[in-house]
Amino acid sequence: CPEALFQRRVHGGIEKKTMMSKVSLCFALVGALCLWWVWVPILFVVAPLAFVIAKYTPFGGPINAVYYRLYDWLFYQSEAPRKFLWQKWYNILCWLYPQQYWTCMNYGYSPLDEAEGKLIDLKEGDERERFCVQLYHHVATGTNDKLKSLKGKKILEVGCGRGGGLSYVTRYLNPESSTGLDYSQTQVDFCKKNYADLEKMSFCQGDAENLPFPDNSFDLVINVESSHCYGNFRRFVSEVTRVLKPGGQFCFTDFRDHTEVAELKEAITHTNLVLEKEEDVTPNVLKALELDGKRRISLIKSFVHPVLQNLFIKFSGLKGSRINDAMEKGETLYLVYILKK
Repeated sequence: CPEALFQRRVHGGIEKKTMMSKVSLCFALVGALCLWWVWVPILFVVAPLAFVIAKYTPFGGPINAVYYRLYDWLFYQSEAPRKFLWQKWYNILCWLYPQQYWTCMNYGYSPLDEAEGKLIDLKEGDERERFCVQLYHHVATGTNDKLKSLKGKKILEVGCGRGGGLSYVTRYLNPESSTGLDYSQTQVDFCKKNYADLEKMSFCQGDAENLPFPDNSFDLVINVESSHCYGNFRRFVSEVTRVLKPGGQFCFTDFRDHTEVAELKEAITHTNLVLEKEEDVTPNVLKALELDGKRRISLIKSFVHPVLQNLFIKFSGLKGSRINDAMEKGETLYLVYILKK
């Protein structure tokens, strides 16, 4: 069977890549230990000194500008470094916090006309991550929030993370099957362990820019707050187009700097996918972060070491974080695109 042969080759390639990744990580750790005399002084002397200079001297402005320019390039604009850094970040994050109570990592979605922000009815066990789940519902249904079923559809989520969003889609919207792919092997292992009872769901490690699936495999591809981690977004869109069946939908959401929106729209349609709907949901995301703030702060205070709490508050997008401020000012937009092959 050609498809079976294809899958054997794919899985063999994934296992080889995983082994190479583990070997590379071992070499990196050994190298870091051998060079302790370099990074320990930097960590405990240079870093605090730079912080003091940046915060309490006139040089703070230029230093912060250089820092954020370098940070933005590494995590949002570069190609290979961006992919590498985000993969390691999520591997470490899942290794440090393997708890089942945390299954979604997006900023969330709330309707603007509901005081409590409720969009859908949820079972008690899913209520704690309501706003994150609601973003999945809004995107997976093509922004048709009243849609209750995806029966008969084969779904792929690229960048499934800890699997909570895809679990919601599978359990509540009842597709024929759902597959989650993530670049982080640690997160894939987390998903396989925690969703083993859901027979319709499967997970695999893979690269969004080189999807390990045959052409015309899926009726629906979803991508939720993940694409900013990819080195080559156009290549990702080309791969999505390839694995979509004719007539299939690509439902995508993520944030971008306002200066990058035109480039994003051009990239997302360069394979001749038909743009059916585009929506700016920045106000909905900001409201969700506001309503979900107490829960997020509580989790951070309860489980994260005090030294790391400020980092996690920024990562969570809460009020006062750089991303939250940028969305409030209109400098960063959170967008939804629905496309059809």
